[in-house]
Amino acid sequence: MNNKTLATLAFTSLLAPGLSLAMSSEPTPLPTPIPAPNTQVSIIAIGDMGTGEEAQYEVSRAIEAVCAEKSCDFAIGLGDNIYEVGIDSAQDQQMLTKFEYPYDNLEFPFYMALGNHDNSTIDGLGLNNNKGEHQVEYHYQADRYSEKWNMPARYYRFAAPVASEAKLVDIFALDSNPLAALSDLNPEYYQTPYKKKQQAWFEEQLSTSQTPWRIAFAHHPYISNGRHGNAGLYDNIPLLGIVWHNFLEQSVCDNVDLLITGHDHDLQYLKPRENCGSTEFIVSGAGAKTRSFSDANRNDVFWQQDKTKGFFRLNFIGNELTVEAYTVEAGQHELAYTRVIQK
Repeated sequence: MNNKTLATLAFTSLLAPGLSLAMSSEPTPLPTPIPAPNTQVSIIAIGDMGTGEEAQYEVSRAIEAVCAEKSCDFAIGLGDNIYEVGIDSAQDQQMLTKFEYPYDNLEFPFYMALGNHDNSTIDGLGLNNNKGEHQVEYHYQADRYSEKWNMPARYYRFAAPVASEAKLVDIFALDSNPLAALSDLNPEYYQTPYKKKQQAWFEEQLSTSQTPWRIAFAHHPYISNGRHGNAGLYDNIPLLGIVWHNFLEQSVCDNVDLLITGHDHDLQYLKPRENCGSTEFIVSGAGAKTRSFSDANRNDVFWQQDKTKGFFRLNFIGNELTVEAYTVEAGQHELAYTRVIQK
């Protein structure tokens, strides 16, 4: 087993090994430490950001200002990390110009997911998933600019607070691109077997999750009022994204509190949908680009805003989650919406 595999296993292993009972062949898991009632985890959710242009820096400065006033433990990156067609190697200078330099002012780690532009040879089609592997390789790059970038695998799990044994939030980074785009020509990313493989991994990980809160993040939304629309009918093309749609409904829906995605370049906080149980949805794809909604009434929302840059902040304290939406325009940021959820 190589060092990369060991590192990935260590990163995703959250529970101590089980203890065998004398009268049973089934292992008995060790009790999971319960976080103190005042345990806090604060997360920035940002996507579709990797342009290296002023708009990305503008949002980064707004995040810096918010985090100077309020706590921020880490960010989750929702894909399209490197526009327009990803990187060609882990040494690609775009990792500097479109990630490291724009976020050099932020003193916390980023946990990243892959988007369609990260897996493209032709602008945004997402048909070359081999290119996404270079972003995983950058996680293991010994001489990289900083330790900020975290992507130990195309899909992975971690829990927070990261430094504590008593975890408050379990977090699942999912790989939507092979399931949401047209099928890759590489057999490794054929949609049906890739879905089964990721689904089996997710369900196994979920079976050991005992945290009070669970969230998942990826690039492609389950539902969206933006231009790309809902999974299974992306871009008004029947069945486009249906494999991703089915994976979510079969395994993720009602098993996580929030599914957080990007892809549409706007800000949305969407209400639960009947086919997905109690799970709520955030689209935070305005980290550098903006766009108008295609149908603002397609899905029910708590709040939404198009044609503006911005991001979300999630603040967990014990059994309470505060969702904050920030808009960014002309060098100024504004807290545009707040909602509190109680467990």
